[in-house]
Amino acid sequence: MLILILGLILIAFVAFLVLRVKYPSTCSDECDVHTFFTVMSWFSGIVSLGFIIAICYCATKVATESVIDSKIVMYQEENANIEQDIDKIVQEYLEHEHDTFADIKTEESSITLVTLFPELKSDTLVQQQLEICVANNAKIKALREEKIELTKIRWILYFGR
Repeated sequence: MLILILGLILIAFVAFLVLRVKYPSTCSDECDVHTFFTVMSWFSGIVSLGFIIAICYCATKVATESVIDSKIVMYQEENANIEQDIDKIVQEYLEHEHDTFADIKTEESSITLVTLFPELKSDTLVQQQLEICVANNAKIKALREEKIELTKIRWILYFGR
């Protein structure tokens, strides 16, 4: 849409410049045709510069779309590695404390087990990994929201999807 409007404004700019040359100033009145075409050519030139800036801004946003998917994959891989590390820590803890916690189902999620046992919660490594995992999930959510916003920006820029 911005590109279409910019094209129309540039056509108007050229038309006002041509009309300005075609109808030169013949009198000293302030409201003669030459003055009108001069003002309109200046106005359309300034507006076209504004649209060019808006197009550049939107184009840089749209250009980052290919990077968003790779960032999401990276954060998901990092979360998977963290979950594997937490699973390993929980399994080692369960093996070590098997006598104390004999009635626990081992098929439960390691995240659930971490929240159940305060001994595991106090482990700073597990806490840091959980915090990183939560932060990564927030980043993934923000990136997905940004990708959704890009569809609107593409439509504003060039009626794209």
